[in-house]
Amino acid sequence: MFVSFEPWIAPDHPDVVWFRGADAIGFLNDLVSQEVASMEVGEVRRSLFLRPKGKLDQILWVLRGDGEVGLVAEEGRGAELAASIGRFRIRVDVDITQETQPTWVIIGSTEFDPGRWRPFDGGLSADVSWAGVSRTLIVGNRPTVAEGEAGEYERLRILAGEPRWGIDVDEKTIPQEAGLVSVSVDFKKGCYLGQELVARIHNRGHVNRHLRILELDNAADAGAAITSGENEVGVLTSVVDRVGLGLVRREIEPGSSVQVGAATAKVLAVPSKPQT
Repeated sequence: MFVSFEPWIAPDHPDVVWFRGADAIGFLNDLVSQEVASMEVGEVRRSLFLRPKGKLDQILWVLRGDGEVGLVAEEGRGAELAASIGRFRIRVDVDITQETQPTWVIIGSTEFDPGRWRPFDGGLSADVSWAGVSRTLIVGNRPTVAEGEAGEYERLRILAGEPRWGIDVDEKTIPQEAGLVSVSVDFKKGCYLGQELVARIHNRGHVNRHLRILELDNAADAGAAITSGENEVGVLTSVVDRVGLGLVRREIEPGSSVQVGAATAKVLAVPSKPQT
């Protein structure tokens, strides 16, 4: 069930990197965690680009086109993504270009096909929804809806359990810690960069911490230690309006109470993420 309200533009402008050429689909399929080759033209799926040892590098959406694939990255990380993937472009017919048109994210819009993208007004429209929050990526002309508030956008992101790079997760984060694997990794596909760690944890292991939502009864600052009894069990990474995110030790199960500075917080599991 999506939150219902009048659509508004978020203060978020994702980067889109395009991969075109005869080998583009096979090239990306060998690098990202999602099965790109099986996607239908016009389909959107989530994916990850991992470091060689399996830690996070990029959290992505994949736009499968006819002879082209777009990877949607966080704002400001498109050039880095293009350079990182471009290092593997050896003897393949793949052209890598970053989208030059402006990008916009509409919150609350229902004018999209779930799980799809399509050409729109000289650019494109794509469903990049969070859990419980409809998000539409627009590339091209500015949508004619009102500007939203950064604080409200951050609150929705936290409640959806969506990690932000450099704040909630970084290059030391294992994908399973961030709750991203179920919709971003295809365990039936062939090899991809960083596969060994993710597959090993999936088949035989566990991670020692998980991204959790924290409902606070008082104000707390990002960076505050999360404690249970005398033990530090995590760090508050994002917070707004007395809701926050943090990577918390696995023994602290959802429903538990913890301390965050002077505040008491209830620990909640992040909601299951939709495919897009």
